[in-house]
Amino acid sequence: MSRLCKTVLAELFIFAFEPKINSMLKKITALLILTVLFFSSCNTGIKEASSGTPADTVTIAVLTFEKDAPKYVDTAMILLEGTVLHTCREGGKRMFLVDGTDSIRVEVTTGPDITKFDEKLVGSRVRVYGKVRELRIDEKYLAEWENEVKNPKGSEPAGVHTGARGHQDQGVREKLDQINGYRDQIKQSGKDHLSFYSVEAISFEEIK
Repeated sequence: MSRLCKTVLAELFIFAFEPKINSMLKKITALLILTVLFFSSCNTGIKEASSGTPADTVTIAVLTFEKDAPKYVDTAMILLEGTVLHTCREGGKRMFLVDGTDSIRVEVTTGPDITKFDEKLVGSRVRVYGKVRELRIDEKYLAEWENEVKNPKGSEPAGVHTGARGHQDQGVREKLDQINGYRDQIKQSGKDHLSFYSVEAISFEEIK
């Protein structure tokens, strides 16, 4: 509570209860003013930003997403803006955002309240609100992915979706090469897994 607010509240309190003022009307008026002040100008709770964005939303840039994402996995609401480079044709559950260069892409997946990302979004500038999610690739994951590639069941297989041109048209050989490439990366990393980050969209809007 600000110093000014405290001062005003104190003065009004004295005004309301000073012995020489015995008018019930004045007391009621003062108490009403106290109530209004307390719940408006003196309220220090979390508020919405002027743009309608929650005040605790974290803004992340596409170009620095890989560096910043680990700090916010499954926690803060994040805001991400970019241009839609690609939407996946298998159900439209993914789109990839870029910002100035196609070599740095951020995967965005549909959240519970989003049915799909329409192909018409390609080329549009969008603002996405959501949560950072982490996909961990270890040997168990790679073995299951490899088995699905060799024995397809008709459903979308596991894997890492990069948004690279032509990734949806990969044949069995290309997919197995990708899997073995990740095995090599795990060995070189000195860890037992690789981490890939994406955004699960809670909502999104086109920027006109």
